[in-house]
Amino acid sequence: MANAGESAELPILIIGAGITGLAIANGLHQKGIPYIVFDKDPSLSPRNGRDWGIACHWGAPLLASLLGAAKWSRVSSTFVDPNLPVRQSEHFPLYNGATGELILESPIPNLHRVLRSRMRALQAEGLDIRFAKKLSDLEYSDDGTRVTARFEDGTAETGRLVIGADGSQSKVRSLLLGQEKAALKRLPIAATFVTASFPAAEAKRLRASAHPIINAFVHPRGMMGMFAILDGSDASRPETWQFAFYISWPCSVEEQAAEAAAGMGVRERLRQGKEKSRGFAEPLRSCYELVSDDNDKVYYVANGNWDPSLPEHGWDNQGGRVTLVGDAAHPMTYHRGQGLNQSLDDAYKLVELLTKPENRSQAELIDAFESEMRPRAGEEVRQSEKNTLMLHDWEKVKQSPLLQRGVAYGSEGKGHNIANYLAK
Repeated sequence: MANAGESAELPILIIGAGITGLAIANGLHQKGIPYIVFDKDPSLSPRNGRDWGIACHWGAPLLASLLGAAKWSRVSSTFVDPNLPVRQSEHFPLYNGATGELILESPIPNLHRVLRSRMRALQAEGLDIRFAKKLSDLEYSDDGTRVTARFEDGTAETGRLVIGADGSQSKVRSLLLGQEKAALKRLPIAATFVTASFPAAEAKRLRASAHPIINAFVHPRGMMGMFAILDGSDASRPETWQFAFYISWPCSVEEQAAEAAAGMGVRERLRQGKEKSRGFAEPLRSCYELVSDDNDKVYYVANGNWDPSLPEHGWDNQGGRVTLVGDAAHPMTYHRGQGLNQSLDDAYKLVELLTKPENRSQAELIDAFESEMRPRAGEEVRQSEKNTLMLHDWEKVKQSPLLQRGVAYGSEGKGHNIANYLAK
């Protein structure tokens, strides 16, 4: 059996320049392991102008290790509000959406809420990234040592491993399993996200009325809402602050399909959100009242997931020449803030295996990675789904994983040891 180091001259091909793919690239770059990142977009600029805030908490030490000390020393520049320091224990408030009454403040140790575009910009510095590369196919050599990624522009690149880090609609996953098995499981929950800025006085009032980073609301009528700062970098100009907010609600898969067939667009989605917001307390109600009817930063989300631990979702990794990570391997709902953290767990563990092979073949390394990742991430996919459904059922809210465990790591709430990280 060939040792993993024997084909080390061939690069590792990372498909997808999201946070997870770039985290892996940074980890490999630090160890001098050849790699190339490919992304279908023409640049790092947010697709369709959409940006979003993402919660990184128990995964922060893993990201710190992958990025290295120099980049991590500048991580505050990626925050949704770089003016706010990271506290050892932040608290995530959950309110009654109808009355505004505080239900609980769930602790989030080590919360880093990052703006995706800023984090990717920091990660990308000094990396080999090829843009406008849309994957079309994968081909495997007969000798079991190489894999070739072919792109729609007619180019190709050969490496020793392809890592699919290309998001919830992963092309790599589709190539491995076929479109039907790779398709997301649709859930009976829909949401419309809005990004908006407001006049200075209103922006200051809205932000002063709630937690400065992120707030959640559960409504007795089976809805959920969120209000958060998306970009508060210029503290002196509140009119430039960008806020992100949403309302999610039960909506059958059939109803979602009917709305899509009817051609509901941005205007209709915003109007729908405004109607639902009238039953909410502040600051959500004011956000929807104040947002302009012609705001085009409105994003409808039909919730879905994909469980990598299901027997029918097992893929052939072609002797350790292809694998999946992050949202490509385990897209999950967002109501408990686990997606990025689980993805960083993938990235850290995969890089550790690839950089410390311990005389194991690449096939053995990838098998070891997948045998740990699939059940771990599959459990969180299921827990996040359970959490999402329960948060939209007032009778079950108090039994939801969010209220029972907060955002703790794992089914028993065990977190990574962050003592060394906090001491830096």
